[in-house]
Amino acid sequence: MATTDFLETLKSASEVELAVKRSGTWTRRPVWFVVDDNAIYLLPVHGTDTKWYTHFIANPEIEISVKGRKIRAQARTLEGVQVTDVINRFRSKYGDLERYYTKLDVAIAFTI
Repeated sequence: MATTDFLETLKSASEVELAVKRSGTWTRRPVWFVVDDNAIYLLPVHGTDTKWYTHFIANPEIEISVKGRKIRAQARTLEGVQVTDVINRFRSKYGDLERYYTKLDVAIAFTI
């Protein structure tokens, strides 16, 4: 699928399905996300204590699915001021994050 098609599909979605590998098997869960240009950003709900984040650290390949479309990519961890920027983007899209997110110490980014 073309990158622009996938990005267009993301515009009308409030969450995506994230898949990370756990012991060689893909595990899936719905997550919130934000997009900036060709980058997709994710915030683990419990920060570095989030189970999917710990699996991601062991294998940084992730898969994002939305409305029947999928894309796989190598993601990277963001820290410090970059996390603050992602948090602000999440607040603009979703509102009060502290109601749902218990630890905001890390973010994930990948470019498509």
